[in-house]
Amino acid sequence: MTQVNERNRYVGLDLTNCPESEAILEAIEQDNENVKITRFPGYVKVEAINRLVINKESVEEFLGDDWETEDLQLAVTSYYGFMADWDDEHIVLQWDNV
Repeated sequence: MTQVNERNRYVGLDLTNCPESEAILEAIEQDNENVKITRFPGYVKVEAINRLVINKESVEEFLGDDWETEDLQLAVTSYYGFMADWDDEHIVLQWDNV
């Protein structure tokens, strides 16, 4: 388990309860270590230490259909960290100290 220290900071995002959210959550859990998912009425909070990756291929695997990374905008209500990389294959949310 990753220890939080002065160089580690949480990144995260909040997802609405839309049909794609469950597939995105499953993909995040599969592709990232130490992810914390907290469910609230109406939205889900996802947190990771320093870095969070969302891979298109993994989301499509759990969704059972095509998915474009820009479709994440339909599910996200807020996020914290920097969008360090966003292309057709993956999204990387992290702090600049990593």
